[in-house]
Amino acid sequence: MKLFSQVGYDNVTLIMIASSAGVARTVLYRYFRSKREVLDAAILAATRQIMKDCKAEIAKRGKAADRLAMVCFHVADVLFEKKEFMSAIFDFVLSMVRAGEDMSSRITRFTGGIKAVFAKLVTEGVMKGEFLPEVDPERTAEGLYAILESCVLRIVLGTESNSANVKVRVSDMIRSISV
Repeated sequence: MKLFSQVGYDNVTLIMIASSAGVARTVLYRYFRSKREVLDAAILAATRQIMKDCKAEIAKRGKAADRLAMVCFHVADVLFEKKEFMSAIFDFVLSMVRAGEDMSSRITRFTGGIKAVFAKLVTEGVMKGEFLPEVDPERTAEGLYAILESCVLRIVLGTESNSANVKVRVSDMIRSISV
């Protein structure tokens, strides 16, 4: 990820990746056919870890609103901890869009699980009477996701240096739907 963020997705080669990882080129070729596969594997590993952490939070007892906030806070913290990773992904997405590729299904493949977690917790909150009955779980999940998307953009642009403001926006949104 550091290599991708330093020189840009388009300029990275498998040889550079092998060298940066400290493995022989032939070893890398055994597992990956392209730099896109390397990037996909890194994104998949990161999103799996985030989802594992989120599922642990869902399993806890307590208010759905508190658990929803904790999940969002965790994701925001991870995004800031992985600034170089976010820059590399952002660069890749822009590169693909410039090449005419529709990235929406690819992004959904990697991030759809987090929206499902948000929707599940909002649904639970509505059912338990913690959230207003008219709250639409899918739209609320989309709104929380949008806050995190803007977080990624702010990280890449360097306009936000920590997760404090993101957590305020998430808290405000959760408070706005709470009874």
